Amino acid sequence: MEEHSAVIQVLLFITFSVHLSSGVTHTLEYSYTMVTPGSHFTSVGLLDGEEFMYYNNNTAKMTPKTEWMKNEIDSSYWERETHDVAVKQDWLMSRLQHLTSSSQEVNTLQRVYGCEIDDKNITSGYDKSIYNGKDFISLNLTTGTWTAVDERAQRFTEGWNPERKPADDWKDLLEGTCIEHLQRYMPYSTKKEDPGAAEERSDVGPEGGPEGGSYRGYKTAVTSMVVLVLVLAAAAVGFAIYNKKLCAHLRSEYVGARQNPEQ
Repeated sequence: MEEHSAVIQVLLFITFSVHLSSGVTHTLEYSYTMVTPGSHFTSVGLLDGEEFMYYNNNTAKMTPKTEWMKNEIDSSYWERETHDVAVKQDWLMSRLQHLTSSSQEVNTLQRVYGCEIDDKNITSGYDKSIYNGKDFISLNLTTGTWTAVDERAQRFTEGWNPERKPADDWKDLLEGTCIEHLQRYMPYSTKKEDPGAAEERSDVGPEGGPEGGSYRGYKTAVTSMVVLVLVLAAAAVGFAIYNKKLCAHLRSEYVGARQNPEQ
């Protein structure tokens, strides 16, 4: 029974180790922050936590922060982004003024949204507003509705439509456009991966999707290797147990023979 348990533990350890060595989760996030008094506003785009675009109210211009982003997008994109983020700046300022009771206190209002893809190609998204460091309003992707954390937030959401778009439009954006952009940007990520995950990502096409056969072939090869490792591990443990029992049996016979020489 103990030997059987040892085999199971070894197999579980190997399986768990293989799972940990699989790929990583990639994220794409956009954040807008307004701070008063003084109306300090910043906006950043983050790929796996690395800043790739930036805006503040001093320069009043959205700019790329990485070489790949400069080459990925044409100049007209930055003009559109600058205009769009200026609209978000005005919106956040008006919302913060609505929430703030004193113009002398330091207050912040953030709008953060983004999406992610994990190593199993499962996607998810989020959209929330954060008031003075605490979650205030969030988007429920299951129901496609805005969720307020308390009565104050509930009153705030009455008649509130971010950029005059209903919640289901933002749900579609997070589950569609955001994921498409993340897939396109993933090859530029500097997030560290294990060699297997890096090899798997090398089969990703220009739009981020796997190119059929080579991707499936790689996954099949990995599965086969995992199975082979598990079989060899089980065989090694089984051989060790068998050898232990054989040695014990031989010692028993030897001792018996010494004690009963006439037999």
